[in-house]
Amino acid sequence: MEYQPLYQQNKMSENQFHLKKDENAGSPNVFLIIFQLLVWFMLIYTFLNPDFFPLLVFVYIIYIILALFSPTGLFLLNKKSANSLYYTLKENFNSPPVLQLIISCYHIEKSIKTIKTREGKLIDEEIEEKKETYKERRDFPYYSFRDISGLFRIDLDNPIFRNKVYIKLTLDTMISYADSISYYDYQNYKNAFIDENKTKDDEYYFRENFYISNLSKNNLIRIKDEEPYYTNYCFFFLCTLLTMALPYEIKLSNISIEGKYQIKKLISTRYNLNTPENNITYGNSIPSIKLGNLTYNFNNDDYGYYNPNADINLPTLEELEKAKQYNEEIKKPIFDDHLFDENANANAGYPDLDLPTQEEVYNNSNKYD
Repeated sequence: MEYQPLYQQNKMSENQFHLKKDENAGSPNVFLIIFQLLVWFMLIYTFLNPDFFPLLVFVYIIYIILALFSPTGLFLLNKKSANSLYYTLKENFNSPPVLQLIISCYHIEKSIKTIKTREGKLIDEEIEEKKETYKERRDFPYYSFRDISGLFRIDLDNPIFRNKVYIKLTLDTMISYADSISYYDYQNYKNAFIDENKTKDDEYYFRENFYISNLSKNNLIRIKDEEPYYTNYCFFFLCTLLTMALPYEIKLSNISIEGKYQIKKLISTRYNLNTPENNITYGNSIPSIKLGNLTYNFNNDDYGYYNPNADINLPTLEELEKAKQYNEEIKKPIFDDHLFDENANANAGYPDLDLPTQEEVYNNSNKYD
């Protein structure tokens, strides 16, 4: 039987853990800057002309909403020490990816509405309104998954951290397919899901939602023993009420550095990705954390899963042939370590990773299932 090879690793010249190299961490929201300046201007103008007080209230409310839901507010709500970051990442490594399909069915209703023109005349106008009548969600079932996020490393001796108290860590996700037959299965499942539900009304809208449960996207990581008194949400809230949200954001950015890290999941619909042989094969991508002199390694049970009760059929030659059309469409996973060390080589100390052929994965899976 002929098998398609799994994708080979895609080496990158840049670290996947992106670190901002400028002095401050990020820039304030453009809209927040605009409304912050507007509030200051309106305060002065309303003091001179009280008739503008209603407009000041309107601008102030928008400013409050923008400030409290800004990234700064979200970071402060999820502040933690560097050591507690271990538990956050461990939960993310453990969490299975969810591939959710969502379809909404609707129709257009037309109605006549009487409106009044500027001239005071009453006219009838036809209004079209979308009425949603049906909605269905369904998770795509798969056989196994692995976390392939690799090494998360923060080199606290790096000079870039000398005057910094926090890391503004943004977590991102990537969900990929281990082989083309898995993507083929997904496409068939998606098409069947749409066909089953699209006739519930005149029109339909379909979307996909891929995510990892309980992922905390914005994390403010404390890397010093002591921290300033003002770096808490209550102080930020007070500053926002006093129209000082923008200066607060700038101050926090001055003592922070910004980084991004990607949680990566690999799924398969036909093969067990967590056999002992595959554990060796994917060894370069096993999740681990290195914070200064502390290193945390994860056991196989922490980063992989397979469903022993799933009714799995090996792909036929016909299915393998049809699956070839998706070879170039699958997002290829990237196997490297993720660094907070801008001078380090992303693959230093790690051997090249040769992924197995589909036949090898099948043999390894059969041996231990």
